[in-house]
Amino acid sequence: HNILTSVYDIRHFIMPNSYILIKGATVISVEPSEGKPLYNWDILIENDRIKAVGRDLPLPEGNSSIIDAKNCIVTPGFVDGHHHMWQHLLRGITVDWSLFGYACHLRSVYGSLYTPDDVYFANYAAALSLLSNGVTTVLDHCHVINSPAHADAAVKGLKDAAIRGTFCYGLYQNPKEPGDFASTATDTFDQAARVDDALRVRQEYFPTNDPHSSLLTFGIALNDPPTISREQNIRELDLARKLEARLTTVHASVVSHGTPKPEVVQNFVDAKLMGPDLVFSHGGWMTDDELAAVLDSGAGIVGTPDTELQMGMGYPVVWKAADMGCHAGLGLDITSNQGNDFMAQMRLALQAQRAREYDHRTVGRDLRRKAVDALRMATLGGAEVMDMGSLIGSIALGKKADLAIFRCDDIDTVPVVDPIATVVFHASPKNIDTVIVDGKIVKQNGQLIGVDWEFLHDQMIRRSQRLRDEAAKVDMEKAESLFRSIFEKVM
Repeated sequence: HNILTSVYDIRHFIMPNSYILIKGATVISVEPSEGKPLYNWDILIENDRIKAVGRDLPLPEGNSSIIDAKNCIVTPGFVDGHHHMWQHLLRGITVDWSLFGYACHLRSVYGSLYTPDDVYFANYAAALSLLSNGVTTVLDHCHVINSPAHADAAVKGLKDAAIRGTFCYGLYQNPKEPGDFASTATDTFDQAARVDDALRVRQEYFPTNDPHSSLLTFGIALNDPPTISREQNIRELDLARKLEARLTTVHASVVSHGTPKPEVVQNFVDAKLMGPDLVFSHGGWMTDDELAAVLDSGAGIVGTPDTELQMGMGYPVVWKAADMGCHAGLGLDITSNQGNDFMAQMRLALQAQRAREYDHRTVGRDLRRKAVDALRMATLGGAEVMDMGSLIGSIALGKKADLAIFRCDDIDTVPVVDPIATVVFHASPKNIDTVIVDGKIVKQNGQLIGVDWEFLHDQMIRRSQRLRDEAAKVDMEKAESLFRSIFEKVM
């Protein structure tokens, strides 16, 4: 590690510096010390870092460029803390489905039909879509690894798109035959083989696994807790740490029992395995003791409002978690359901919580939950969940230059009375003019850079159609019958 780091530092030192100067912007830093937007400010980027923030900054000599940000709002790039990116080829297929329908049909039928190339194009396209929507960091909970080639393709898709994030190798085993859960018994790529392959992926693609120097890092995604034993939950987390996963993520307290019920968090508490490397997604039915354990351990919770509200997972628990002091962020979850518009998730999370808390006896003007709270959850909150709060999530000196620039000079955004309100409630993805990741411009003038859209478009259309055609041949009634007994056991 020291040798690799030294080589990186030397190369970084001898390469000529490059600069980007963003001029005259309205800057929403999301820094605790800056409670209000900064008007007519400049941001100077040197290589991959924010070098300076202020007024009338000079442009250094050398390899440099200027972005005229008049009539623009600059925010930190959004942080998507929970996403199954492989589902991008099936956009919109689950919008009227329940959790049962999703788990049975999408996870256990479509998931078995994916080829490695399908996974590559899904992850690549999903990452590009995120970047276009101002999401610069993602945690990919990848549970479509049906072979070592699937794992290679998933990683390559993310790396080719050049998005920041953590690839979490999924331990979930899809049925070898779509919809037939008994077929896993004849699959040679079983749990033991999967563990060996996860180690290979860790060593081959993530030799340092350090977010300071690597855009993409390695993590583990555990199996769904209700479907496995307490002992297996614990074994899998122990395994993830032996594999030196930077983060370990797991679906938590998803199934409703009507009231909170201890589950995977309590299992880890009892085994004394809680830690800041853990990212729990959903968690709507966590107990107060479990939330307290999340806080004490430094672990994080990610809420995904669209799917949680649609599929009966409970109201987003992230507000309660944040009130307690936990690290809390937002995620998009499944693009087979909603789109990658992160502002929509901010609004939905905020308004759902406001509806829950509304007191009809109130006569005051202001609501307790503010737009700025949702924006923080989408940026610095998510960064803290992913243990990257010192690197990304706010606009501050020395942090990585991950930024979204909103052009606000159209009929939908003028006048900008409150920049935070404009971003959260009025702007849409079409207003995201420029996106910068690690100091590199990946979207400019509203267009992604370096993407062969015609080729990618054709790949996505063709592969999506093939997957749907093959799924149509599966006996879905049999699949539902087989899955129903599994599902009812965890209810």
